Amino acid sequence: MKIFDLHSDILYDLYVHKTKKGYSNRFIDYHWPQLNSSLVEGGIWALYSPDDFDLDKAVQIALSALPNDAYSAFKVVLGFEGLRNLTSVDDIERFYNLGFRHASLTWNEENRYATGVKGDPNRGLTAEGKKLLNKMDELGMIVDLAHLNEKSFYDIINTGCRNIIFSHGNLKSLCNHPRNLTDDQVKALKQVDGLLGLTLAGNFVTKKKEEQTVDHFLDHLDRAVELIGVENVAFGFDFMDYFTEDFPDSNLRDVTDVRYVHLIVKEMRRRGYSTDNIAKIGCNNFYSRYQSKIYRSEKI
Repeated sequence: MKIFDLHSDILYDLYVHKTKKGYSNRFIDYHWPQLNSSLVEGGIWALYSPDDFDLDKAVQIALSALPNDAYSAFKVVLGFEGLRNLTSVDDIERFYNLGFRHASLTWNEENRYATGVKGDPNRGLTAEGKKLLNKMDELGMIVDLAHLNEKSFYDIINTGCRNIIFSHGNLKSLCNHPRNLTDDQVKALKQVDGLLGLTLAGNFVTKKKEEQTVDHFLDHLDRAVELIGVENVAFGFDFMDYFTEDFPDSNLRDVTDVRYVHLIVKEMRRRGYSTDNIAKIGCNNFYSRYQSKIYRSEKI
């Protein structure tokens, strides 16, 4: 059983280590051994934008720290978590030509394109953001609704964009976190055949630290499947073990890093999920839609 992870900050981690610590072997020394010891065979590897920086330079640095062998060893979709540092709509095509096939418009902030969960709740997608979405849609890029406020979420849903996902979040009905989705949002995602990637961020699962476990995470999976069926659900783990300075102990108590995702599959089996449905949620729902976005299939 293999898993494709809809959200990993690996590119940002490589960028930070190379720029702030002068460390170029981060992927080889840290990420590769972990992934090889896990069920995760690839994912959307994102360059996260929590603040302002030169996006061209950051992309160059991150990609230079990712060995070419990684593209053949793992199924990699290159992505952006937030586009606050994209200086113009036209620039997205340049990054597309470098291999990027995914982007969310914001992190939590409001920017020239859209509004994140920490922005004005009455502000949504901007005119510039609509132009950007049109360009992304023209290119066939994956549009990620994670981190948007509700108005931006629905604004984008209503544009008619193809290739929509919500890469990492859970159910607000089970945990009232601002980054989680309401039942109505989950159903709206289903209406555009989008994928919901469920996350292992502990405080998205429950506010009670002692209950931030696989068992309670699977409650979100059960609820998502109840709402929209198996075919529109996936995993977007958002592991933060490599961001210990900023986000210590942020994932589940029993799935602290990617090596332990087999415990999720074990619990799914215990709850009665069939092998076929585990495979759909684990990777096939993504592959059936976006196999062509995987970097190695196009570049190697």
